[in-house]
Amino acid sequence: MTNDYDYINPSHYKVGGKEVYEMMIDIWGKEKYISYCEMNAFKYRMRLGHKPNQPVDRDLSKARWYEEMASNLRSELDKQEKIKNNFGPIINRL
Repeated sequence: MTNDYDYINPSHYKVGGKEVYEMMIDIWGKEKYISYCEMNAFKYRMRLGHKPNQPVDRDLSKARWYEEMASNLRSELDKQEKIKNNFGPIINRL
């Protein structure tokens, strides 16, 4: 691998016009993908420093990527829920 290889979100995850995570959200939904992200972050943090010949920073970066993704998706869901709660009664009356 070259020094410019993206170990966190490599290009082979971006095939067919969508990233793999986008396809997973389409199939299983945001809530399940958030859980997947949280579990992967936990996995990467638990094995920090235990993989031979692998820098700790790589797994830490992967854990952070999953944590950020989960946080962003949770924020999106919260916004959608607020809109639904605020405008749902109005829309139901139409």
